[in-house]
Amino acid sequence: MPKDPDTWTIHIGPMGVFNNAANYDVNYSDLDEGPSTREFQSKGGWIGFTDKYWLSALVPGKDADFAGQFRKGAGTQYQADVALGSTMLAPGKAVTQTQRLFVGAKEVKTLQAYERDGVKLFDRAIDWGWFYWFEQPIFALLHWLFETLGNFGVAIICLTFVVRALMFPVAQRQFASMAAMRAVQPKMKLLQEKYKDDKPKLQQEMMALYKTEKVNPLAGCLPIFIQIPIFFALYKVLMLTIEMRHQPFVLWIKDLSAPDPLHILNLFGLLPFTPPSFLAIGVLAVLLGISMWLQFKLNPAQMDPMQQQIFSIMPWMMMFIMAPFAAGLLVYWITNNCLSMAQQWWLYKRHPALSVAVAK
Repeated sequence: MPKDPDTWTIHIGPMGVFNNAANYDVNYSDLDEGPSTREFQSKGGWIGFTDKYWLSALVPGKDADFAGQFRKGAGTQYQADVALGSTMLAPGKAVTQTQRLFVGAKEVKTLQAYERDGVKLFDRAIDWGWFYWFEQPIFALLHWLFETLGNFGVAIICLTFVVRALMFPVAQRQFASMAAMRAVQPKMKLLQEKYKDDKPKLQQEMMALYKTEKVNPLAGCLPIFIQIPIFFALYKVLMLTIEMRHQPFVLWIKDLSAPDPLHILNLFGLLPFTPPSFLAIGVLAVLLGISMWLQFKLNPAQMDPMQQQIFSIMPWMMMFIMAPFAAGLLVYWITNNCLSMAQQWWLYKRHPALSVAVAK
């Protein structure tokens, strides 16, 4: 049994490719609870066991018919079997059957090389999930930046710059819409006071105000929704790819795939105890909270006091939530927040009217 647990984002345990489809459905617990064997019939593919970074797999010949089986052995031992299909052999003739065994690290380029050599979907040994078509390009770009720059932390920062550059037009519209929302807030408050006892009329007047002022209150949400798959892809890359394992950044950050090792509650290691995970607040988590707080300060205040209060405490909640995550994710998010603030400042500098409207 591997030390890493099987989770909804990372499959660890029995897996294989059967009939041109990767199968992650069998877990160690399934074999423990019974039935103790799981069988598959396939034409081409492979069968084996995977954990976070390593793979052992039996690979029959290309397009060979075989019966694959996972089964529980004695104690905590598990086994994968392959039985090749029968072949009619005429007297005096010979037949050759080839079967390969892979045992090693799940390096992306290595798995892809075997796939090009005829091992179907061998790169799916890495549990990319449903969005592999998006995560693999993110990894390819990040790995190319690493090979070019020689530091994965710098590569993550450069990746953030690339993402922000691609999203620049969308973000410009977002910031312009947010500035416009701040400018019309006095009118919105007047409407709320005037129609506080007539909710339907208030909604009607608010929609008319949005139309007159050419303001879209939902425009600021689009970049956030676009960022979600990018952030999730980077999370998977940091958690799954062995290329990221034990990669240092600068100073105390020796492993970008692990949480920040410096914790404030034990005075950065001076006190001889390790805080529990929900209190293991590191330097990167604090920087994340501060950058989010500064970014929210640039956004328009919410009309609803309760919503405004939620937004005011959100940065510090995220500081606690994100502290146990990989340091590389926090580096990406902090850089993204700083670039967002710089872009918003540039927008106000280029369009002083927006800044004046916000001040008023």
